[in-house]
Amino acid sequence: MTPDTAEPPRTTAEPSTLSDHDLLLRLSDLLVRLDPTPRTVAAQARAALTRRTTAVLTRLITDSAHTTDHGTADHPTARTLRFTALDVVLEPTPSGLHATGFAHTGTTLLTRWPTGAHTTPLGPGGYFHVDNVPSGPLKFVLRRKGAPDTATRWFVA
Repeated sequence: MTPDTAEPPRTTAEPSTLSDHDLLLRLSDLLVRLDPTPRTVAAQARAALTRRTTAVLTRLITDSAHTTDHGTADHPTARTLRFTALDVVLEPTPSGLHATGFAHTGTTLLTRWPTGAHTTPLGPGGYFHVDNVPSGPLKFVLRRKGAPDTATRWFVA
């Protein structure tokens, strides 16, 4: 539930006799009241979800987040993602993430997050690096003049 929607119907039944649906409604109501989503975060999420693109999607082949230990919050380690059109390594730094990799197509790389973006020209052989990438939702878009964009889906870094 969001502050913009109506309150869920309250039920007076004991929790042990409530349906799963009613229990989830109660939990949602509790979370909205005790720990509401900040308006700016909700606005950023809505903006990210409403952006449309005509880009061709590149398929994720592997993600080390699913196969490798990535350390702890105090000592995070790098994450490697391989898509059909690019390979990316995301390394945590004190100022955000450092993204490096290789693109199989395009001449520029657009790194997008809900509150901004950064365009990087691809180097020789498709090499790229981008500093100060914020943690959170990310999307990479490869661009080449005269061709459709090639993009990853949004993912959380």
